[in-house]
Amino acid sequence: MSSSAIQLLNSNLLACEQRILKLKYSLEKVAHLFPVTLTTIALLNDDEEESIDALILRYSQSVAMIQDHIFRGIAIVEQEDISDKSNRDRALLMEKLGAINSADLFGTAALLRNKFAHHYPEEAEARLERLNLVIEESDTVLNVKL
Repeated sequence: MSSSAIQLLNSNLLACEQRILKLKYSLEKVAHLFPVTLTTIALLNDDEEESIDALILRYSQSVAMIQDHIFRGIAIVEQEDISDKSNRDRALLMEKLGAINSADLFGTAALLRNKFAHHYPEEAEARLERLNLVIEESDTVLNVKL
């Protein structure tokens, strides 16, 4: 394993840890607003909406960093070729290597991230459901062993 691969992984780990600290901050800041309902979401002020948007962004960024940078870096350091593997297979490998507790749980977190990326205004109830799930799924993201 090359020292440059380890250096890159360490740099990505540091960046991911910083993003996860911001995710924790966002979770704490909006905790009192959850669970949200159609009624309570309509009553949110601009600052609260912005805080929820920041939570979604930080959640999505954290999942993406773990999936795209940390998993790849670990695979390189462990001399595993993941170039032809699906995200599911990568998660299974990371579970096997001890980087995550459960490929299934991480897969669910990644699926939620993908759903946030494809938001449509007419799907208010589905978005509401996803918002409530982000609190639960954040535990999976926060428990990745960085």
